Amino acid sequence: MSAVLASRVNYYDGQYIRLAEMRDEQAYHRQLHRRHNLSHHSWGIVTGLELVLEEGTPAVRPGLAVDGYGRDLLLTERRVFGRDQFDRLGTSRLDLWLEYRLDIESDVTASVCADDGGQPYRATERAGVVATRGGSLPDPRQPPGVPPTALEEPLLDTPDDPRKRWPVYLGRIVMAIPASGAPTFTTDATNRVYVGINAETIDHPGNASRIELGRMSKATGVKTIGSDTYRYAPLPQCDFAVFVPDAASDPTQELEPTLAISGTSTQIRGTTEVHGNLVLDGASLQFTTPSAAQTQADPSIYRTADELRIDVGSLQAGARALVIGVMNGDDFEKALEVRYDGGTGEPVVTVFGDLRIEGTIDSADTRTRTVTGDVAAMLTSMVQATIAAP
Repeated sequence: MSAVLASRVNYYDGQYIRLAEMRDEQAYHRQLHRRHNLSHHSWGIVTGLELVLEEGTPAVRPGLAVDGYGRDLLLTERRVFGRDQFDRLGTSRLDLWLEYRLDIESDVTASVCADDGGQPYRATERAGVVATRGGSLPDPRQPPGVPPTALEEPLLDTPDDPRKRWPVYLGRIVMAIPASGAPTFTTDATNRVYVGINAETIDHPGNASRIELGRMSKATGVKTIGSDTYRYAPLPQCDFAVFVPDAASDPTQELEPTLAISGTSTQIRGTTEVHGNLVLDGASLQFTTPSAAQTQADPSIYRTADELRIDVGSLQAGARALVIGVMNGDDFEKALEVRYDGGTGEPVVTVFGDLRIEGTIDSADTRTRTVTGDVAAMLTSMVQATIAAP
């Protein structure tokens, strides 16, 4: 890592402008732009540069990337790759990289002075696609040709010399040659590096929506939009938070995050829809009030060994019940209820509707466990009267 202080020309009336001043003027703005690319963002692909098959032929589409020296890599025309590039390198796999180029060339439209010595008039920045022989999949964040010291954060060096390489990985092309006919190609662009953003807070400019990335301040965040001032609840232990206020949000009250992630804890407020499978990997599903601390007595659904258990909570907290039913309009119709008496702790199972059993009933005393005591006594007396009858 190395950096050069940005030095701009201090202009004044009657100043003699030399070649050095003109070069320094360009270097000043070039350094600021590239340092912005490296400090506010991270290097990688910005837009475009897709690696695709167009009518069976591999191609890289135009686009823009930024390398680790902050230099813009602009590819203005698509690049097509055929069998000849594979044969030239003697391989069936090509890795594609985008690199910085600086062309020093003349501009035929510029006026030429008699004493210019034939010097070129233009320095054009562009990007070049470089194909290398593909072996094991490369590490795009350790590009070839970049010294280890240049990879150390923070990245502050902004050289203009194209001999200082920093390739940006675009992907891999694989060629298959059949027994007869033309070769076929496949592309793999899953290992590319894209630019990021270095920020603690991301705010929407027109509303109170906010994303906090590792903001550890204990102070309340404040944001003013028009005549409204919004206050964001401090989350000193939070690693990631998303604030999405609705139309009913009161600007005078602190906004709580819709989604908050802190270490191994994730909190979601509001209705959550899951389109697909919800997998609980060795965890439990607990139902608690927002203000109550989670304890072992909280109602939960969890798996242990080969059982799926539904825990309705501590019996010391009073009567608890597990109810299964359906909604009928605005009414809930029970089908099955398992209720625990807070005093005795004995469960009472109630079936609402017809009970259909396909199989056997396993009970130490079927008579007394399937009917009430009065009915059991009546059935017993009826059996005894039948046995006593001649």
